[in-house]
Order: sequence, then C-alpha cells, then structure tokens
Amino acid sequence: MSKKGIISLVAAGLLASSLSVGAVKAEGNKYELSKKSIESQIEKPLNKGIIDSRTFNQLEKEVKESQSYLTKSLNKMRVMSSAAASDEEYLLEMEYNDTFNTANATSYNMPTIGQLLPLYDVDFHKVVVPQNGLLMVAGGTNSYAIDLVFAAMQKDFVENDKLVYLGSEYEEGIEYQVYQAKGGTYYVGVIDNDNNYFDDNTEEDLYALATAFADNVAPNKPTVNKVDNNDKVVTGKGESGATITVKNGNTVAGSAKASSNGNFTVNMAVQKAGTKLTITAKDKAGNVSPSVSVTVVDGTAPSKPAVNKVDNNDKVVSGKAEANSAVTVKRGDALLGTTKAAANGSFSVSIPVQGAGAKLTVTAKDSAGNVSPSASVTVADVIAPTKPTVNKVDSNDKVLTGKAEYNSTITIKNGKTVLATGKTPKSGSFSVAIPVQKAGVKLTVTAKDGAGNVSSATTVTVVKH
Repeated sequence: MSKKGIISLVAAGLLASSLSVGAVKAEGNKYELSKKSIESQIEKPLNKGIIDSRTFNQLEKEVKESQSYLTKSLNKMRVMSSAAASDEEYLLEMEYNDTFNTANATSYNMPTIGQLLPLYDVDFHKVVVPQNGLLMVAGGTNSYAIDLVFAAMQKDFVENDKLVYLGSEYEEGIEYQVYQAKGGTYYVGVIDNDNNYFDDNTEEDLYALATAFADNVAPNKPTVNKVDNNDKVVTGKGESGATITVKNGNTVAGSAKASSNGNFTVNMAVQKAGTKLTITAKDKAGNVSPSVSVTVVDGTAPSKPAVNKVDNNDKVVSGKAEANSAVTVKRGDALLGTTKAAANGSFSVSIPVQGAGAKLTVTAKDSAGNVSPSASVTVADVIAPTKPTVNKVDSNDKVLTGKAEYNSTITIKNGKTVLATGKTPKSGSFSVAIPVQKAGVKLTVTAKDGAGNVSSATTVTVVKH
C-alpha cells in the first residue's frame, strides 16, 4: 500500500493476526501476517446515502480539528504524556492499550488522539453501540511517517453478524468506515502499516480517531388492538418513544407517542365499519416501521326487531329487523326457528304452533356477530273454547249445569236476554243460578275464555217438570 496519510482498510476484523493481546510490542511475524491479509482484500466502496451529510461533516470536522491540534499543541509538548487522560476537546491515548481488556474508552462527543510507538505498536479503543444501528469510524494522521490502518471488530476477533462491514470512503486525507452493528461493545484496532524493518515514527507523529452512531434501524411494525365503528381511539404497542401515526388512506386520522413501555393510544374520529386504517411507528431518528393494517369492524348491534302479533294458530313469526341480519326466535332457551332478513329488513320465521301465553324472544345478529337487544312477544289466544255441554233443564230448575273450558265465563240467554253468568271452575263443571223458566223456552249457553274468544252456542229447551 502506498503511504498517503490514511490507507483504506477494506474489511472489518482483518487486524486480528497483527494485534498482540499480551504486550505493548507485537511480534513482527504476526504483524507481517496481518499486513498480507489486509493487502489481499478487495476494497469495498461505501454506498451513497449510508452516512447522512450531517454525520459525515461532523466526523470530518472532528478529525480535521484533531489534526490541527496535533500540529500546534504537540509540537510544543514534544511528547504525549500517558498520564494525561484527556484534553477539553480530545481524548488522549493512554498506554498500555494493546489488548482488548486494556482498551481505551472512546466518546461520540470528542475524538481520540494517539501514537503508534514503539515499532509494531497496536492500539485498541473501546466503543459502545447503544442499540442496533450504524457504527461509523473516521481516522486521519498528521504525518506521512504513519500509514494508518484501523478497523472495528469484536472482542477476541470473533466474527458474526453482530458487526457487518458495509464499506469505506477516503476523502481529503480521512478514511470513513461504516458498520452495521447490533447493540453492544466493540473495539477499534489501530496499527501503522509501514513498519517494515525500522520505526520512523516520532512522538510528533500522531493519529486521530472519531466515532459516531446513527440509528438506521426501523422499529418493528406496531401491534394494534381491534378497532370498531364506535371507537374514538386506536390502541396497541410499538417501540418506546416512537411516534405512532394512524391513517385512513392518505389522510392522517391521528398520532401520538408510545409510552416508555411501548403502549400507545391515538385519538381519532369514529370511523365507519369496513374502513382500512394503516398504522406506523417512527422513531426519534426518523426511521419508519412497516405499516400494519386494521379494518374497522362493525361493533354496533342492530336495533331490536319489530315483531308482529303472534297467536296460538300461527306457524310463523314475522316482522322487521336490520337488513340481511340473522333473525332468531326462541322460547326460553329452546330455539324455535331462524331466518335471514331480506334487504328491506322484512323477515318470516317458521315455528311450531305455540300455546297461548308462551313468551317468545326475537333477536337479530348482523354479519359482524353483533346481537340486538331481544324483542319479546306473548302468544295471543285466538282459539275459541269448544261449545259447552249442558245438562237437562226443566220448568222447576233454578240452576243450569254442564261442562265447559276451565276459567271460562258461562253466559245463559233467553233470546237476547241474559239470564245469568258464571265461571267454570278448574274441573270444568259449572252450575249457574237462573230464574225458573217455562217449559218449551229455548236457552242458549256460551263460554268465553280470558282472551275474549266466545264459543259456539249450545241450545237447550226447557222441559216440563
């Protein structure tokens, strides 16, 4: 590699064989193996748009200002004191830092300045990635004596998908490397790649490293609870602190922030059943989750059906209910019949004939499964009692006896004149007091039930005593 202040390191973890983990001074043969490994790699250019311009500019500024600091301050100092932990604007390398366990801590807020002395010196700098996202490392040097090579890696050179090298870019003496990293602790290893047979570095030959983190990982799509056409909120769970947005088509229906535990409640206007809502979560970095769709369900029960009169002759129950709803007729818990209401709401449910006084309940269930309040109807008695049987009546009798429907009212007439009335007891036998009638008179006897139905008349002729 030609010496140009910074030489591109084209893959993460390739310093593994060169960095000594036991002493300040690495063994030369390991260094040579590392150098060959690095030079054998094909450079991987950084795709455009991976680093946003703001982050890029910040890294460039930190490294360039560090280089200015190196020239001005350290020329006066002549030496970097290992006892000096930091400056107001910079972190200073502290030896020994040539193992993972002794690595110097980095900061996203200020760059690190270091030396590569003595020959085959290796430096480790620890960087903590707070969550899944992009780890960016930039480096530069103030000296042509240093052929700067650096890379981010996992402890003990472990390689897996926790840290994935995305590429590098070299611009105006600064190299920028980008990694897709999962939250955790990583290390930046640094060496001077021009250590051939002698060390031409001095205490004035220094390098600067700057690190940055960017959240480029979109939140998982939110989980959303059922929404019906009565709801004025959408609830669910998303990424903590994310902004949850609910849309109806391209129209924003509402938005709110998820709480620290991820729960969210978004206020919105009531939506019609069948409306498709899309919900997304946007984190603080502006990453937007995949959308989740929820269809507003019908949560409004139908109105209770209107039911026509049902009598003890009827074999159907008819009326009106919500269009296309399923109408069910029950007597107590017993299902008598069901049918689907027509488009105009009319229905006719076939049932077995019910006894007078039976209480029927009628409900309507819509396609969403919402059940209406029940409508009650009592089966009316429209069947007249059978005509009474009447015993012989003679011209001396002061009572008229016979049999008729229980609890019916017995009426005795002579022509149009009512002679007497009476109630039939539980046994059905009745005895009604009447005035003595002349032989040959024709009496009519009827029974009227509690519903007002009147039987056919029974005619009896008074006989001579």
